[in-house]
Amino acid sequence: MSVLEHKPTADQKNGSDMIQYVTVVIGGQLFGLPISQVHDVFVPESVTRVPNSAPEVAGVLNLRGRIVTAINMRRRLHLPPLEDEQMMAVGIEYKQESYGLVIDTVGEVLTLSADSSESNPSNPCSR
Repeated sequence: MSVLEHKPTADQKNGSDMIQYVTVVIGGQLFGLPISQVHDVFVPESVTRVPNSAPEVAGVLNLRGRIVTAINMRRRLHLPPLEDEQMMAVGIEYKQESYGLVIDTVGEVLTLSADSSESNPSNPCSR
């Protein structure tokens, strides 16, 4: 399972060494998003394409009155698009910006020990 960059909260630094993750599935792979960064799970009504944007930028969408960038995680991970599936997204907060991550499905919330996590591999895949 991969996780987004996560900085320990005050509770985690003070001995509470459990971290909660919202699990999502993208292309059959399980990923964990720190629950402290997830603020919504939703089905976008529509995504407005942005001309000349990066391929992984699906466009922008309205998330409770805020315009946020929608990132197609399948494109970002170089996976084929889903066939005839309803779009699902997770609203996250990252570096004080809101994003909508377009994913396949949302799983459950997992609580894991902070010392059980492993860092991401240092060798990026060559695509």
